[in-house]
Amino acid sequence: MNERGGTEETLPADGTLLTARGVRTRTALLEAARRMFRSQGYANTKIADITHEADRALGSFYTYFANKEDLLEQLAEDFKAEIDGRLSALELTSTEPYAVIREMCAVYWTSCRDHSAELAAIFQASMIDPHFAERWREIRADARANIAAGIRAVGRSGQAQNPEPEATASALGSMMDYFCYVWLVEGGEADRRSLPDDIAVEAMARVLYRTVFAAPEPGGGPADGDEGGGA
Repeated sequence: MNERGGTEETLPADGTLLTARGVRTRTALLEAARRMFRSQGYANTKIADITHEADRALGSFYTYFANKEDLLEQLAEDFKAEIDGRLSALELTSTEPYAVIREMCAVYWTSCRDHSAELAAIFQASMIDPHFAERWREIRADARANIAAGIRAVGRSGQAQNPEPEATASALGSMMDYFCYVWLVEGGEADRRSLPDDIAVEAMARVLYRTVFAAPEPGGGPADGDEGGGA
């Protein structure tokens, strides 16, 4: 495992290797931070709140993390690693393109649902901390690159042409990020407070498929403008 992997090879803030006890303490601090971010928000959570929730001494925090932002960066890295791991476990090579996109959206939605506390904290921190905003852009870069590569592959196959795959990938990825934030953190829209998982996943998948392939999804009805008469 790498230095962020949560094993005895893990490195705390001072660069030394962790003992088994150190791994448990570090994990307890991360889990306590998740609970505190969920209950009172990232901005309102102090390091003392995290150590109290974890039942650890205040000074122990700095053995493992430089500050609260460093801890959140670790949670963001873990969030990305979980999504990457779930995606790599999918069997996609012989699957119809819409099913592939839907499976990918399901992975992203369920990961955001399971880690809504981190998602909320990441959004809050990126709006107030320029360093963390830049770090979050770096963490998101792989996902955007993968979407852009898929768009370019579709163009090469002749199924659809997109002159700006990177910009389109950014638009689609940002839509997914904020869509998940609205429904899983903010509490939905004014006239609807929650979405079932299948409806949320289907909504994202339709937008991605229709954007990338410039066509409705299989069984998804007529394309825009082909509905026989009105807007």
